[in-house]
Amino acid sequence: MPAVCRITCSRAMTFGGGVLPSGTVTLLFTDVEGSTRLLGELGPQRYADALLDHRERLRAVADAHRGMELGTEGDAMFFVFEGAGDGLAAAGEMQAAMAAGSLRVRMGIHSGEVLLAAGDYVGIAVHKVARICSAAHGGQVVVSDQTRALADVTLRDLGEHRLKDLMAPERLFQLGDEDFPPLRTLRHGHLPVQATPLIGRARELAELLELAGAHPVITLTGTGGSGKTRLALALAAELADRFAHGVWWVSLASVTDPGLVSARIASVLGAIDDLPTYMRRRALLLVLDNLEQVIDAAAEIGELLRGAPECAAIITSRERLAIAGEQEYPVPPLSRHDAVELFTIRAREVKPDFEPGAAIAAICERLDRLPLALELAAVRVKVLSEQQLLARLERRLPLLAGGRRDLPERQATMRAALAWSYELLNEPERRLFDKLAVFSGSFELETAEQICDADLDILQSLTEKSLVRHVDNGRHSLLETTREFALERFAMSDERDEIRARHARWYLALGIAARGHDPERAKALIRLRENAADASLALSWALDHDIAGALPLADALFSDWLAAGRIGELARWYERAVANSEALARDERADALAGLGLTLEFAEELDPARTALTEALALYEQTGNDRGTVRVLNDLGGVEWVAGSSERAIVWHERALAISERIDDPDETVRSLHYLADSLRDTGNFDQATELYLRAIEICRTRGVSRGHSVLHSLGDLSLDKSELSDAARSYRQSLSLGIEEENMRHCAYCLAGLACVAVRNNDLTAAGQLWTLAERIEHELGFRMLAAERRRYERTITPAVRCTGEYRDGAATVADLEPLTAAAEVLRT
Repeated sequence: MPAVCRITCSRAMTFGGGVLPSGTVTLLFTDVEGSTRLLGELGPQRYADALLDHRERLRAVADAHRGMELGTEGDAMFFVFEGAGDGLAAAGEMQAAMAAGSLRVRMGIHSGEVLLAAGDYVGIAVHKVARICSAAHGGQVVVSDQTRALADVTLRDLGEHRLKDLMAPERLFQLGDEDFPPLRTLRHGHLPVQATPLIGRARELAELLELAGAHPVITLTGTGGSGKTRLALALAAELADRFAHGVWWVSLASVTDPGLVSARIASVLGAIDDLPTYMRRRALLLVLDNLEQVIDAAAEIGELLRGAPECAAIITSRERLAIAGEQEYPVPPLSRHDAVELFTIRAREVKPDFEPGAAIAAICERLDRLPLALELAAVRVKVLSEQQLLARLERRLPLLAGGRRDLPERQATMRAALAWSYELLNEPERRLFDKLAVFSGSFELETAEQICDADLDILQSLTEKSLVRHVDNGRHSLLETTREFALERFAMSDERDEIRARHARWYLALGIAARGHDPERAKALIRLRENAADASLALSWALDHDIAGALPLADALFSDWLAAGRIGELARWYERAVANSEALARDERADALAGLGLTLEFAEELDPARTALTEALALYEQTGNDRGTVRVLNDLGGVEWVAGSSERAIVWHERALAISERIDDPDETVRSLHYLADSLRDTGNFDQATELYLRAIEICRTRGVSRGHSVLHSLGDLSLDKSELSDAARSYRQSLSLGIEEENMRHCAYCLAGLACVAVRNNDLTAAGQLWTLAERIEHELGFRMLAAERRRYERTITPAVRCTGEYRDGAATVADLEPLTAAAEVLRT
């Protein structure tokens, strides 16, 4: 039985016709003893049949005693009863029902307070009953003292036992008089008592138990507050039965001299004079906590363990020891579910009526799902609402203080936990760590080398010390809480201004590269997409230092930021850029005005967009900049089209097409053809519009212009207007496929809206509800709204269907909680 337990409610949560309340209930946990052995003896099919039979027998008994099955996990089952007497009576009958079968079932019963959160029962009582069950033997029912006090039933006193949750000893009882071997509790463990059980970490514990069977040294590494110590203790408790001479806890937090580590171990074991000889003759497990500040003792520890083949060690450190037989295990943040559960349980310790709301998941993410950060933040619910807490987490470290008074000083605040790690760095490591705060997101080694003078060995050392994380595709990052600490150090650095300037100019250079040609242009655009937050910082820096140098970057970001719903941020940047009339030359000012006009067009601020674009056009024409002229002509046409005047738009786009063809600019030619076709379509000139769309698609294919997905979508709109529904669906689906491939969720929303209209026209209102709901979900999540001209086209068809009460609403309900990109991909498979 694992040290932690989470059972997801699998049936309707009702009791006697009412909703199952949170509060004090009696919990019954069951588990099949020796399931792995039985699987081998019976074979998969016979074991599956026996397991199914056992479940049905237990369910029948629980139902007869007004119990509710909350779920199953592997071979375990979980029931809840309103009364302790009902739970005990059910357990006795369950064992009687299983007496003649091939499965031996152990059971634990405990009464306590639980909380129903997000469909799961959570609370210390849930973990307690799982632990009690794990102490029992097949056929045995072990009962907590809390349940005994609530029931008028004679129970056999088993005395006090320390469960492997490492909390204070518990008085346990047995239902029935049958004799069993001693309980599977912690008998030879010299481990500190914990105030609360371990929350989560079921997967991590399972992995560690498997690793511990093959490696004599397990080193848990991770950043401050990641829960290394608590996980090490849980692992030691699970391994206690394997070591005849016990498990021994050795805290090294107060040891600063590596030469004193062996003496500290000897002292804990009982003032041993000859430690190597003592360990050579024994089978014991050492838990060495906080080894990082005496890491130079690693060789001595390795030698000590090599001379004691029956001994092993679990070590917590910010970095691995690099000794023979060692297996490093980087401790990850908690899972999303476990983070919410930990926060909820800790919050209820200071506010008993706390109920988790919609913002809790976001709070946990802001805290990087680090156990210490979650515990420190949870106490704030006593004075802050969820929304207030979430807002204040923009500055994390000041909030993450005031933890339990019995915590070590280094864990009293998150800042103290990080300072503990920082003080152990050498000077080159500190300097690089401080500089890495300049990155808002993840970064590549090459980027860190160019901006921060990063040395590979030093960066690796910071990674091994758990202050830098290695993420996917060779990138690195700091956790947000860690970065905030680094920023405080960076702000005091003499190199701050130089590093910020290097950082900004690196991304400004990517903007220039993104104006070039493939493959460098494609590489630059990918890098900008991966580093959107850092590009934003570069733009901000440029307002005070180099506006002109930032214009290519702003242009390069337009499509991605439009797709991500960040167009308003870009518009504000352009507005500030053009406000400084002395910072830009004439062509540069024209570029800035053109960028501003386009962003305002997509924000549907049409009069300011016309003003900016008209001034840009005049400047381009004065300097003979044909490419700039074409760009602005098309944008002016776009403004008129959005305003509902397709006839005026046609005039602008025809001028743009003539110039783009003359100068042989394939990108602007496709854009001119596309926009001109849109305007012709909306005036009813379908044949000419179709011809222009197909010309644009052919140029995209032959000249490598990356606008095909948008043209295909417009071709779908044309087919929809002509009521050619199969053609419309084909174009929308092809366009959606390209949008998903590029992760352009804004574009996907338009395609899903078009497909919703096709579904309405085909009288498939269930599909229409699903598709339109997904489109609106994307709008909401990205913070954008479809252009009014496009939305009107779709709403003319969708609005009557929305008023229907049957299939449409059923369809909408089925996708209300789905992740949009995943759901959009599913659309293509149907």
